[in-house]
Amino acid sequence: MRLSSFVSGALFCAAALVITTKAAAEQTYRDGDRAVSAKRLGPANLDARGRRLVPVELAYDNGRRVRAKVDDTVIVRIDPGAEHDVEGRGASLLRPLMPSIGLWLVRDTTGGDAIDLASRLSDHSARAAGVRYAAPNLYVEVRSLAEPYTPTDPEYGGQWYFHNLNMPEAWGLSRGDAGTSIVVVDTGCDLAHPDLVDKLDPGLDVVDGDDDPSYDLSNGGAAHGTACAGLVAASTDNDEGIAGGCPECRLRCVRMLSDDPLPVSANIEAFDFALDVDASVVSNSWGFVDPIPVPQGLADAITNVATNGRGGKGALVLFAAGNDDREINEDELQNVEGVVCVGAINNFDESTPFTNSGSPVDVVAPTGTLTTDISGPAGDDETDYTSLFGGTSSACPVAAGVAALLASAAPEKTGAELSSILIETTRSAPFATPDESGHDPIYGYGIIDPPKALAVALGLEPVGGGGGAGEGGSGTGGSDGGSGGVDSDGADADDGCSCRAAGSSTDSSAAAALLVAGLLWTRRRRAR
Repeated sequence: MRLSSFVSGALFCAAALVITTKAAAEQTYRDGDRAVSAKRLGPANLDARGRRLVPVELAYDNGRRVRAKVDDTVIVRIDPGAEHDVEGRGASLLRPLMPSIGLWLVRDTTGGDAIDLASRLSDHSARAAGVRYAAPNLYVEVRSLAEPYTPTDPEYGGQWYFHNLNMPEAWGLSRGDAGTSIVVVDTGCDLAHPDLVDKLDPGLDVVDGDDDPSYDLSNGGAAHGTACAGLVAASTDNDEGIAGGCPECRLRCVRMLSDDPLPVSANIEAFDFALDVDASVVSNSWGFVDPIPVPQGLADAITNVATNGRGGKGALVLFAAGNDDREINEDELQNVEGVVCVGAINNFDESTPFTNSGSPVDVVAPTGTLTTDISGPAGDDETDYTSLFGGTSSACPVAAGVAALLASAAPEKTGAELSSILIETTRSAPFATPDESGHDPIYGYGIIDPPKALAVALGLEPVGGGGGAGEGGSGTGGSDGGSGGVDSDGADADDGCSCRAAGSSTDSSAAAALLVAGLLWTRRRRAR
């Protein structure tokens, strides 16, 4: 009995070693002209239909990696008369799949799986005997590709910026999901707005230090946060107002902007909140009044969210470029590591006269002029909606909604990967003069292209053909000092609206405090 137990234990350990070794080993097969390396990710398990499937990761020669599952069957294409040679290599012919071109489904007869068999049938001798190629019979998830989706919201027709971005085509691929949370850091929101009330989750007020992120009507530009929130994720197909960029995503508002200066610690608290709630996207249409170097603690907080947020995969952090019609310095807020900096264009794809420029600008998006307003006459319009929103403050949440679609469509990707996709799939701006790297100081790497970005994120087409080559945000800040930018007012009344952080030019901590920008523009419009 003792010897038997010893032998049984030894055999078990040997089998475990074989399984472990096999799971770790990579084997190569040829799928047509492509050489594919396959690595088992674990042992076979029964699926819901009782099939024994092995999880694998496939590495293609272009660098793409795909996860799938395999059983013990392989798809082969063989020349006439090669059937006998296939059977001689440890395979049984199950059935022809397309006899007219020699496609067969075969099964391993040696006790191995599809990776083993595909590898054997891909060697030189098998190919010389008439096996053109052999690839595992992959089990992969299939996603239905919907027709272009057009919202039924009554004001959707006026959302020209979504039409310019071909958003119906993008929404046909993904409308987001409730697991994707977007944090809007701004002046607070109208929590009872009919186009937001069903989308809002608990937020934060770092101005008053409580959990109520409602706007404060006594502060200038109080409607700014509500306008940004509507562009990102207003309720859609609810017979009310406008459509949101990510129709199924959830929203959280953080009130951080007020007329009174706030310490940088309040800014950091806003990003710590985004980290705590696992935000997928953080939309920031604000900046410092003076173009100061971003404080290191804030830079580190932002980079931490971009790197470790969203459950450790990293969130997409977007900042508006600002509306001073000036060049952003490389030590400003918009250039912090992990930040995607968004400039503004008009409905003709032209740069707006106010948008800031410079190397930190990654992408541009159209201004979201029509959006939600504080309910009733207290806001910028007598109705619950305004058509007077503008500036890079409105372009940033338009891009943030697209970023949320990407996070919903490809939740397994890191924030850096998704930011890179957003940048690398841009389309060329018609008036840009890009440098050798594809970057233009005003248009960045180009105009965001939601359908293209989603197609790449979903693996429906490879990256390429975009307007530029970003790498997950322009920033080089973080622990190296960061950099930044300012989303500030344009000088002219028609320049649009944006937000700025208020402060003193002689006191860094005071300069870090925040103030709503665009207020003077709004007041001038009212006075006319």
